[in-house]
Amino acid sequence: MTATADSGERRPGLLWTMFGAYFTFGSVLNVVGVIIPILIRQHHLSLFAGGLLAFAFFISFGVFSIPAGLIADRIGSKPVVVGGVILMGIGCGCIPLVTGYVAITICAFVVGSGVAFLQTAGNPLIGLLDRRENYHRNLTLTIGFCGIGAFVGPFCLSALLAHGQPWQRLYAGYAVICALLALSFLLKKFPSVAVSGSERIRMKEILRLLSHPISVTYFFAVFFYVGAEVGTASWIVKFFQQVHHLAGESGGDGGQSLVMSSFPTLPALTVSLFWGLQGVGRLTSAPGLKKLGPRWMLRLYSIGAIVSLLIAAFSPWVILSAAGFVACGFFTSVLITLLFSGAIQTFKQSQGAISGLLVTASIGGAIIPPLVGLAADHFGLRLAMMLPVLAFSYVFAVSILGNASYE
Repeated sequence: MTATADSGERRPGLLWTMFGAYFTFGSVLNVVGVIIPILIRQHHLSLFAGGLLAFAFFISFGVFSIPAGLIADRIGSKPVVVGGVILMGIGCGCIPLVTGYVAITICAFVVGSGVAFLQTAGNPLIGLLDRRENYHRNLTLTIGFCGIGAFVGPFCLSALLAHGQPWQRLYAGYAVICALLALSFLLKKFPSVAVSGSERIRMKEILRLLSHPISVTYFFAVFFYVGAEVGTASWIVKFFQQVHHLAGESGGDGGQSLVMSSFPTLPALTVSLFWGLQGVGRLTSAPGLKKLGPRWMLRLYSIGAIVSLLIAAFSPWVILSAAGFVACGFFTSVLITLLFSGAIQTFKQSQGAISGLLVTASIGGAIIPPLVGLAADHFGLRLAMMLPVLAFSYVFAVSILGNASYE
């Protein structure tokens, strides 16, 4: 994008509102791994059917990411950001009002569509809210706030459940937060941005890229990465229930102290730490990237994710399984950014189009979790975890054989 003169001004208020929006959607999306086992129990679902909740959240990324980019190119980022937050709020607000699993899944799709609009318009907008040299720092902080939200979500859910409240109340709270965020965005002035014709996302460019071997290779790398990430985190709680016979999503029974009753059980805590360590990995990756370079970091972290997940799946000890899942979260930290940066730097032209294509590849988060559930219905979750392992293996193969440019 080429910003007009006023876009060089620092806008800390709008930047902090973006931090709040990313914190919120990080919590909304990533608490699903704790909610899926509850829904399976409440609605007597198969594991495949339970995995469709993750499908509903993430299929919307594939459906709406490119249209959101096209709209933002033409009418600006403010309507897209505000519309995305409003859609999130509508979806979250409807969840406490419905009872059937199909209706809850439809609400999840609405929430996911809002996140797709917010993130597609929000990522480039962050670069216009401060001096250009601060873009990497601000984008890292934004992703960090998303990770903090993912970490906090299971704790909030555990506190509600421990005090006898239904899990849907959490989404009522998210709806209120979304309403406040939408109002805040509406009251703030967004930078004016002129997008040149060469920088607009065009469907012809995207179709052309679908025939390019590097863009196709990295599209599937992002597809399998997001699928493996979500396909792992979404089933951690159910894995501990089925394999290690640990049940429950909250750590107390309401008669304990507020702190103890709000503390999640080991399965829910593992989900929280999976996302928390992912955020830590992103914030601490700079020295490794500087010393080893992007290619070696991609290789080491992808193999680390594979080994950690194998330990988690096949260890006979509960603590070692938990440590494996948490370590897997840490090793996922830099994979998505390195896949994106390598692919985008390879194409000196059409970078907006390749970015939109790669964001669309997040649809992997919709496909692999229900497939893990389907495999678990037939073979159990230990063997079903081999699907995320295979997906991470594709990323490792790309780190060895991929021809993307990191220079």
